[in-house]
Amino acid sequence: MPGASEIRIEECTSARRFLAAQADFYRDDPHWVPPLHWTDRKKVDVRRHPFFAHGEGALWLAHRDGELVGRASAARDFEHDRFHGERQGTFGHFEARDEACAHALLRHARSWLVARGAHVMRGPIDFSTNYRCGLLVAGDEGPPVVMMPHNPLRYATWLETFGLRKSKDLLALDLVAERLDMRRYDRLVERVLERTPVRPRRLDLRRFASEIDLVWQLYNRIWERNWGFVPMSREEFVAEARELKSVLVPDLTVILERTSDGQPVAFAIGVPDVNVGIRACRGRLFPFGWLRLLRAMRGVHAFRTITLGVVPELRGTGIDAVLLRQLIAQGLAAGYTRCEASWILEDNVGMLRPLLAAGGREYRRYRVYESTLC
Repeated sequence: MPGASEIRIEECTSARRFLAAQADFYRDDPHWVPPLHWTDRKKVDVRRHPFFAHGEGALWLAHRDGELVGRASAARDFEHDRFHGERQGTFGHFEARDEACAHALLRHARSWLVARGAHVMRGPIDFSTNYRCGLLVAGDEGPPVVMMPHNPLRYATWLETFGLRKSKDLLALDLVAERLDMRRYDRLVERVLERTPVRPRRLDLRRFASEIDLVWQLYNRIWERNWGFVPMSREEFVAEARELKSVLVPDLTVILERTSDGQPVAFAIGVPDVNVGIRACRGRLFPFGWLRLLRAMRGVHAFRTITLGVVPELRGTGIDAVLLRQLIAQGLAAGYTRCEASWILEDNVGMLRPLLAAGGREYRRYRVYESTLC
């Protein structure tokens, strides 16, 4: 195995070059989905992305004998420090050719984080848990769905031999139309609605700005006490929402309002599996990739639930089951036959129980690792 001393790690200031580097690690992987360069470049732009109004980050590429052998990022999110009262640093965007390269990158990230006052390192996390995070450690083969990680399973071994330990597992559940027991689900929902009457509505894209403002406030309120959660600034949330707007389908959105006063108390947003289209256009929309993407998307009948939650005062009432039931029903009516619910914390029993009871199954598991730095 080549020694770590032969590996040269240099900062990469080009978002385009950093994203393009990933392809070298997946040339023989039939399931890899390339980054969508037009949008993903913005997410790794450490000078312009709204995350860096409250954070600091760096991107690196690793070379050995002139060959690209790894890449990684690291970040300090000072909003995380303020919110959780701990000095966390993250590593992410992780790729490595071999164990020596993996360890060299992790040492480099650790040193960078220590120099900036971090007391714990967690990852893979692409800057924040509000973005892509987790390392695939088990599950079905196949391409990842939109905005979910994909990596060789050997990465887990390399992180563990470096001394990183499990911090938390994130689950992806697979729900297929023919396996769903909707009658059982409906009986549960009826009982919940008798105790806590709510009415559903879809996101109104004609009032996009005001609807996104509403969802932003709900998002930060709902996940306030979740593991790893960091509140998103309005600028961050709007930036993400604008990127999603072109693929949002009203039938895959639900806002639950309390019947008594019309106050929103829960929401769920799903998006079609755009990765099918991204693979078709190889991650490049221009000049004609968008035509390939649109053609591929006509055959997409799967979606991912990217966010779903209930306000704190109604947790434990079963409203999350009502929310899931409504989203599934709308998706089925719109012609979708499969849903990935991801990611869900491994210990979020309140969310997992109704999904598993309805016929969902855990089909992929992602892990966030951690190490104490002082």
